[in-house]
Amino acid sequence: MTKVYVRRGGTETGAADIVLDAGKNLLTGEDDFVKHYKTITTLEEDLLLIASSVFAADRCIQRGEREDLTRGIELSIPIINIGKIQPFAKKVEDILRTLSNDSWRITFRQQDGMQESKLEVASAKGGTLLFSGGLDSLAAAFEFGSLQNSLQLVSHITKNQPTDRAQKELAKLIQEKGGALLHRQFFISSRDAAPNPGIDHDAENSQRTRSFMFLVVGALAARRIGHNELLMLAENGQMAIHLPLTPGRIGAFSTHTAHPNVLAKVQEFIQGVLTSPMKITNPYVNRTKAEVVKVLWKGLRKAIPISTSCWKNTRLKPGITHCGSCVPCFIRKISIETHGKDETAYARDFFNEKFAQLPPEDDGRRNLADIAEFMLRFEISGEQELMDEWPELYSSNVDAKAEGAPEIWTV
Repeated sequence: MTKVYVRRGGTETGAADIVLDAGKNLLTGEDDFVKHYKTITTLEEDLLLIASSVFAADRCIQRGEREDLTRGIELSIPIINIGKIQPFAKKVEDILRTLSNDSWRITFRQQDGMQESKLEVASAKGGTLLFSGGLDSLAAAFEFGSLQNSLQLVSHITKNQPTDRAQKELAKLIQEKGGALLHRQFFISSRDAAPNPGIDHDAENSQRTRSFMFLVVGALAARRIGHNELLMLAENGQMAIHLPLTPGRIGAFSTHTAHPNVLAKVQEFIQGVLTSPMKITNPYVNRTKAEVVKVLWKGLRKAIPISTSCWKNTRLKPGITHCGSCVPCFIRKISIETHGKDETAYARDFFNEKFAQLPPEDDGRRNLADIAEFMLRFEISGEQELMDEWPELYSSNVDAKAEGAPEIWTV
């Protein structure tokens, strides 16, 4: 196992392989929290430290290949409110295993400090929405931000400037259309700095645990303005359920960041630690991506090209916002072109390339072929065959019979 030791100052290392020092090479979002809400309690500090430490450890420990794909991560974190959080250590480990398909061992150390007393915040109507700047969160912000009740948008940013700019521009467009919302960004990241010279804090780009961090931040933000009943993570059904496109994409190759099972587990964790009835919902779990885009196509079409869906948006040339060859780019393009012309600036347009002449090692060719094969299986297979192939559909949190649920989980 790779040992990660988190500290708030001092020189102790815990004989760990990696040391994360809050405020130095680990930015927890506490400064932004104080900027937005004026104060911060020790429980909020604890939860932000846990969330950011998980995210940082996930990013700075690179996966291997084949038999080394699954990682072992031992994470030691100092917290003040250990009586409230310690009972949920195994729950956190379970959530992280589901998200990243790695072996996690979480240890909490007692830190001196005054435990949080009951936080008194008047209950308020409305909801809090995790706002990534992608099409799904954009559509939800536009759709629900136009209601009378207030909507708080909570965004996570790192050093990714294209995403930062997109979030701000999209929030402004929604506000100009009359959306009653607040937009709050939180900078949470790790960085290359002492005490880990030579450690690459952006070594692993899959970021499977990001939604745990994002949901914790969103829950704290929701609690601060009295949104104790609704925290929304908007993701269309295909990307939320996220069945592996092929047998080669199982495990860590396939994300579970918005899977209903994950949302249910995080909700249990948040309700327990915060002693709150807060519910985590996905308003788009029974919609396809094309159905989500329809909301924007009718009401805020000019925002669509500004939204960001690409895994590689920080590594593209100026003027290009999407690679056009990753799975999210293909799903995005198909969904938008269901309604009309896609104005997104792609690096490649595979639908105008000669597919058969592309080399087998071309990532885009492989991704498009996998999507096509996946959709074909749904077209020719019966319900029982599909359930047998993807046993993860046998879940109390996945209701294919729900009102508005599509007959198949495809684009």
